[in-house]
Amino acid sequence: GDPKKGESVPMAPIAWNGLVFVGNAGGDNFGVTGRIYALDATSGRVVWQFNTVPDSGPALATWPKASPKNPPSGGATWTSYALDESNGILYVPAGNPAPDFAHTLRPGENLYTNALLALDAKTGRLLAYVQPLKGDFHDWDLAAAPALITTKSGRPFVAAGSKDGHVYNIDRGAVTTQTNSPSADHLVVRSKTLVTTSENADTPLSSEHETRFCPGVQGGVEWNGPSYHHDLGLLFVNAIDWCTYVKMQPLAKIKGAPGNAWTGAEPADGWLFGRHDPVDQARGWVTAFDAESGEIKWKVQTPRPMLAAITATAGGVVLTGDLDGNLIIYDASTGKEVWRHATGKAIGGGVISYAVGGTQYIAAATGLNAGTWQVKAGPARVVVYALR
Repeated sequence: GDPKKGESVPMAPIAWNGLVFVGNAGGDNFGVTGRIYALDATSGRVVWQFNTVPDSGPALATWPKASPKNPPSGGATWTSYALDESNGILYVPAGNPAPDFAHTLRPGENLYTNALLALDAKTGRLLAYVQPLKGDFHDWDLAAAPALITTKSGRPFVAAGSKDGHVYNIDRGAVTTQTNSPSADHLVVRSKTLVTTSENADTPLSSEHETRFCPGVQGGVEWNGPSYHHDLGLLFVNAIDWCTYVKMQPLAKIKGAPGNAWTGAEPADGWLFGRHDPVDQARGWVTAFDAESGEIKWKVQTPRPMLAAITATAGGVVLTGDLDGNLIIYDASTGKEVWRHATGKAIGGGVISYAVGGTQYIAAATGLNAGTWQVKAGPARVVVYALR
C-alpha cells in the first residue's frame, strides 16, 4: 500500500501451498481501489493480482459516470480472506465504493465493491461473485473476515458479516475451479440475519440536514467475522450498535484529491464520515443464530461495542472479549455467561483456543488503541490462560 494515497495493509495474510494472499485497504480515499495479491512465499514476488475495480471490461461499465475527476474508487480489503483448501478457492470480502455517501456520482452496481469474490487461488481467476448490498450509500463494507462452514445437512456456505448489520449465509456449493464464466448465479445468498439495530437504512441522505442512520459507519459487523459450532448448527458473531449522522455536501462541492478521504459528506467532528451518537450510547451485541435459516437462537446486549474475535469450541462454550478488557465465556446453547476475567487492556483482536502437551489454552490479543473507539490501552500484549 502507498501511504501517500491513503493506502494501508491492516489485514493478516494467509499462507498456503507456497503462496501468501494479502490485499490493500484505503478504499475510502480518492482514487484508491482494492488489489488482491498472491505472493511467492519465498521471494515476495507477485504471482498474480486481481483488481476489485477493473480498469477495463464489463465491470468497468458498472461505473457509468467515471472520469478523471470522478474515478472509480473503493473495493479495498480490510481483513483476512478465507481459503477452501479442498478445492483451492479463495473467498475475498471487498469493501465499499467511494465517494462513500454520494451514490449519485457512481450509479450502477459499482463492481466488485461490497461483493464476496471467489477466486482460483492458484491463478487469481474470478470464478464467481455475489454483491449482497447494492447501491450502498452508508459506508457499509463487506469488511469482516468470512467463515467457511458446512451445515449440519451438509451444505457448504460462506458466512459473511457486513457493516450493514447483517450476516449473509452464502451458498458456495456451485463454485468450482472449472467454472468458466464468473457469475453471481454461482454464489447465492440463502439467508441473512440482522444482528444489531437498523434504522433509516433506506432514507436518502440530504445536503439540507443531517440524517441519522443505524448501523453507523463503524458497523454492524466489522473486522472480526462469525464463528461456527457444527454440532449445534449455530453461528456466533459480535456486532456494534452505534448510529451516525451525515449531512451531504452539495454535489458541486464534492471534489477529491489524492491522499484525502472522499466521502461526499460535510465535515463533522473533524472528519468526513459524519458524527456519531455520544460514545456513552454505543452498545454491542453477541448473537447466536441458525446457520441455514438465519433464525436467532439467543442474543446478549453489551454495554460497549463488540469488536473482538469470537470462537466457538467443541466443549460447548464461546470465547470472546470486550473493550473494557474482559475475556468472556458464554454457554454456546443458551448465551448464559459462565466465566469472565479482567485482562486490564481492551480486547479488539483474536481470541483463540489451542492445546499443547495435553493442556488446553486460551489466548487473547489485548491492548487495542483506537481513537475511533475512544480506547487507549497502552502497549499491546497477548494474554494466555491454561485450563486446569
